[in-house]
Amino acid sequence: MAERMQSAGVIARMALAAALLLAALPAASFAAQGDAAAPPPSFAAAPVPWSSLNPDEQRIFAPVREQWQDIPPVQQQRLRRKVERWQSLAPEQQDRIRQRLARFAAMTPEQRAVARERFRAFQQLPPDEKQRIREAFRRYHALAPEERRQLRQRYESTNPPKP
Repeated sequence: MAERMQSAGVIARMALAAALLLAALPAASFAAQGDAAAPPPSFAAAPVPWSSLNPDEQRIFAPVREQWQDIPPVQQQRLRRKVERWQSLAPEQQDRIRQRLARFAAMTPEQRAVARERFRAFQQLPPDEKQRIREAFRRYHALAPEERRQLRQRYESTNPPKP
């Protein structure tokens, strides 16, 4: 029984960490991922004013409108190139990404920085470790809501927030 509780605690910690990491992953992936097909800029990119975006781009980037001027110009250009890929996604995928972008946009700058760092750290993991985390995340989300709540409470009681 004690071993099962310990195993559940490990799974809970891993699942919570994975959930926090993966909650921002698609938004961060969509927003921060490099465009392999695009050549690296040989000069400093000019900022893209919001008013210069076409209506489709404005609709797609609406969740980050308030932060648009703070996004580095190179990343703005990269995001614009991704609009074409975006339009090829199924509507369900687009909705999921919109929700995650909205959640990302609602974060404080500090929370966004943490999400980006967690994304980078996840990207650096070996493939087998990434797979292990994804599996823990899936197992966690397969639990009933009450079980997830209990695991979160147990995790939070044994791992107080860092100052």
